[in-house]
Parts: sequence; structure tokens; C-alpha cells
Amino acid sequence: MKKKLFLLDMDGTLYLGERLFEGTKEFLAFVRESGGQYAFLTNNSSRGIEGYLAKMERMGIPQKPEYFVTSTDATIDYLKKAYPSWGGSAPKDALQRTAFYACGTENFKSQLRAAGLKVLSEAETEALLAKNSSAKSLPVLLLGYDTELTYEKLVVCVKLLNAGADYVATHPDLVCPMEWGNAPDIGLVIHSLKICTGREPVIIGKPQPQMVFTAMEKYGAAPEETVLIGDRLYTDIACGNNAGIDTILVLSGEGTVEDIEKYGVKPTYIYKDIAAVLADLRTVP
Repeated sequence: MKKKLFLLDMDGTLYLGERLFEGTKEFLAFVRESGGQYAFLTNNSSRGIEGYLAKMERMGIPQKPEYFVTSTDATIDYLKKAYPSWGGSAPKDALQRTAFYACGTENFKSQLRAAGLKVLSEAETEALLAKNSSAKSLPVLLLGYDTELTYEKLVVCVKLLNAGADYVATHPDLVCPMEWGNAPDIGLVIHSLKICTGREPVIIGKPQPQMVFTAMEKYGAAPEETVLIGDRLYTDIACGNNAGIDTILVLSGEGTVEDIEKYGVKPTYIYKDIAAVLADLRTVP
């Protein structure tokens, strides 16, 4: 297995919580020394790149802002294409669709605002709902991984969905691996909202292939030169498969061999952890 570009999931693949996996630093050094490149792909929309940079600095992981491709980045790109009125050039009756209600962390909202989105508060959204506004006049519901989730936010989401608002989610992960176990992720909120409203979102991040396509274009790599390494079959591995590249499942996070049959997603390779991947790479001429 000789590749030019390694696309890496982080939580469950390179570390868990604040615990760095054995072999992570050596793997990244080997990729660079052998003339390859790596990029970090993450569905976690609860924090921006700054949070990852700080965390990786604490762990001693070589990183730069340009090494990252996030589900928030991909979501912003999608919104620019899906809602051209964002730039103010659409007909007047579409301009209000440039407003968004973001169910996510303050960091997530800050990233959206920095990209030019008009992000409404709960009170502003409730005011629009109280006017019995048409679906076209409602803000688009953007669902992110919200570690600051409140009951009030969930109620606003349900009201928007019942009123017909557009619905976009950054990713579908069910859990987020931690040192102490699995924390609830956005997928459980998506499931709860479906039970309440029957609605399902447009999913942007993994397992959709857009993040892989963006990374390959950014780093100038062809599909046959690229491999995605992750610990989740239904997001990481499915994303790589959907993009037509090789995939590696590591068993250091959420995924298990038994999950292959459960999800019907088959990786190209399976390894115990990133150290095992490195050991195999070192045998390639």
C-alpha cells in the first residue's frame, strides 16, 4: 500500500480524549519523510480548527491550519451553492432564506458568522414562528454537534421542522469516542427530531464524499493515490468508499469487525490501530 495522500480521522484513530495513541507521531513523521501528505478530516462541528490546533499542540502532533478539512467547512460550501440568495443577488422573496438557525455550539455559530451567514438566536427564531411565517420566510435549520445542547434548542428545532423549514446537518455520527466511553453525538439528535417530526436532514459531512473530493483537489492527489483512515464504518469508511478511494478501518475507536456486516460497509484494509498501519507501511519498498 503506497499512497501520496492520507486522509485521517482523529477521535478514535489518532487519539481518544486527551490520550494519544502509540504510533501516532511516528506515523505522521513517516508520511512526511516518505514524500507523502496527510490531512485531518473531522465531522466534529462542536469546535473550530483552533480547538484542534490547541489540542494537537498539547499532544505534540505536527499540525497547521491548512492540514484540516471539517464538516463545517463542507457545510458552508454547500450552503453557498444551495442558497445563492446568501449573497443578496436573489429575488426579494428569497432574501429571508439567507437567515439560519444554528443548533450548535457558540464556536460553530462563530464559524458560520465569520463566513457571512446571518445566524438567528432562539428568540429571533421564535418571533418568526409566532408570525406564522411561510416556510420560505423561515430560517434554515443547521444542526451541528452541540455539546451545549438545551431543551429550548430542541423545541425550536421541532417547531421549525413542523413549520416546513429547510433542514441541514453537518454529519450523522451517533457517538463521539471519549477516554471514558462514547458521548452522544449529532446522530442521536437527528433520530430524536425524526421521531418528533418525521423529518430527516440533508447530510453534508462523512459519509458523503465531498470532504474527500475537497481534500484531493486541495493537495493535488488522484483517487488511486489517496487513502482514508478512520474508526467508524458508517461515516469514515463509507465516505472513502463513496469517493472511490481505498479505506483503512482501525479498531482503536468505535468500529468493530462485527460492524462490517451490520452496516454493509467493507473497508479495503483492517488494522488494530495506527501503529499497526505504520508497521505495514514500513515494509513497502
